Amino acid sequence: MENISEIIAHFNFTQTRKSKQYLISFFNQKSFNKKQTLYVQQKLKLFLDNFQIINSYEIKENRISAIQKFLDEIDVSQYNYFVSIKYREYFKEINTNISLLIDFFYHFGLLLKNFKKKETCLEYSYEIEKMIVFIDSLPIDEFYGKELDFKQRKNILVKITPEIEAENFDLFWNFFYMFDVYSSIAKGIKLNNLVFPQFNSENTFTIKNFYHLDLTNGVKNTLDVNNKNIIVFTGANMSGKSTTMKSVSIIVLLAHLGIAIPAEYCNIPFYDSIFLHFSVNDNLKEGYSHFAQEIMNVKNVLLELKSKNCFVVFDEIFSGTNINDAAQITVNTVNGLTKFKNSLFIFSTHLNLIEHHLTENKNVLLLNLECFVKNNELSFTYKLKEGWSRLEIGKLLFNQYGLNELLNSL
Repeated sequence: MENISEIIAHFNFTQTRKSKQYLISFFNQKSFNKKQTLYVQQKLKLFLDNFQIINSYEIKENRISAIQKFLDEIDVSQYNYFVSIKYREYFKEINTNISLLIDFFYHFGLLLKNFKKKETCLEYSYEIEKMIVFIDSLPIDEFYGKELDFKQRKNILVKITPEIEAENFDLFWNFFYMFDVYSSIAKGIKLNNLVFPQFNSENTFTIKNFYHLDLTNGVKNTLDVNNKNIIVFTGANMSGKSTTMKSVSIIVLLAHLGIAIPAEYCNIPFYDSIFLHFSVNDNLKEGYSHFAQEIMNVKNVLLELKSKNCFVVFDEIFSGTNINDAAQITVNTVNGLTKFKNSLFIFSTHLNLIEHHLTENKNVLLLNLECFVKNNELSFTYKLKEGWSRLEIGKLLFNQYGLNELLNSL
């Protein structure tokens, strides 16, 4: 989906730039594993149970950077009386960084020790315990809050050097940044009052009272799909088709990432891959036109369907070619995809001439967003309705925006 950064923004409460990079990578997953998704769900529920602890913990990025730089450059042999006399500023900087390291690991270790574990999330609880053991192996508690002399500081450097060489600090930082990511997502879930989804093997797709994350006070809709694997949205421009399709797409994506979703209830199948094609553009790098790119998008989906169950969205498919070609290949595409019963495909189209072809297909659910025209005035309810919308408002909008008058006055 384009503009995934807009989705990430609702969950970005990360406290370091590196954590944000981890968060972006987390959201940009392309394939999914149910066991891993449920594991992430368990972790996020654990973080929500510890919300007061994570919400009150603050990280100073400049301190993290200083500590990491310090760990990268440690040379115990350079920490001696000669250096302390000849290179006083350098020596002073080392002492400052030692103090930063002790303070950071003491408080983060305290956070982990106060973090309440759950039997339903034993694997991550074990990861936390490993990090506590690692922090306890460092001379942190022994020296925290004390005025250290030269010998004590030297002792600290001697003890942490083998940990650096064993790359244990690298493991810690990976854990630390993901801890910040999970804390960040948990804050987004709490702030937006989101609900964790369920997955089923009955191939039923139900989302009740869902909404777009950017429109928390918007109209809520319910989608209930049984024994069908294709949804086709029709209707007038501005009626809310794309917003509704994006709302459903965001929910499916969040669900598969293991994140709670903007709806009252959600119970859907689990898909191996997700394809979200909104606003298809030319691919200049590969030399594809708009239509050729649309063709490639469909081909990539078909290749994936050979071995995987997929959730696929095509907003205004084949709009890059003439209406007759678009009509024929849209019908062919829909009919061909009906054989993939364990996948779900969502389309939107303005091709009214294919209505009878799709109405006859028992695997297709036709939906539209309610819209009325009265006294040349448009009225949108943004409510989902079954059936094909025949309302055409292009000419009306053309006149309402005064284009006829402007053209005639030139």
